[in-house]
Amino acid sequence: MFGQTGALGSVDGVPASALVFLRALDQHRHKLLTDSGLTLSELRFLARVAEQHQTAPTVLASSLNLTTGAVTAISDRLVERDLIRRVTHPSDRRAVVLELTRSGELLMAEIYDDFRGRVAAVAGQLTRDDADMLTGMLYKLAGSFGYELEDGLAGSQTAHPL
Repeated sequence: MFGQTGALGSVDGVPASALVFLRALDQHRHKLLTDSGLTLSELRFLARVAEQHQTAPTVLASSLNLTTGAVTAISDRLVERDLIRRVTHPSDRRAVVLELTRSGELLMAEIYDDFRGRVAAVAGQLTRDDADMLTGMLYKLAGSFGYELEDGLAGSQTAHPL
């Protein structure tokens, strides 16, 4: 049992394991931020750009719950660090989209490769049915918190129905 006392009572079973997993992710993310010198907003920003290949600043603002001013400030810092670049929008020469530079691609590949490796090491021990059940459960949990799947890393809602 995950020991908590007081007003929260005790948490055990699946909720306890979910809390432990979330705390482990937070701890790992903190290490990534320390090692890379990025802020949490910058890391989230880079992840979204990596998932989409090219992303409009307004799309980033919406998906990350940031103002357009914050997106501009983060973009400026990441351009200065040579992690992203601004390029002309493919169908509207007045607009720009953001994409990773080679340095940004290498950084994000390292982060995602590490994550995939950690997950694969454990998931490889599951049967196909168990892996499918876990995948479905994770999507349902995300949905229970109001998260809407979007194009990109996890694919579209039609590919992964909640």
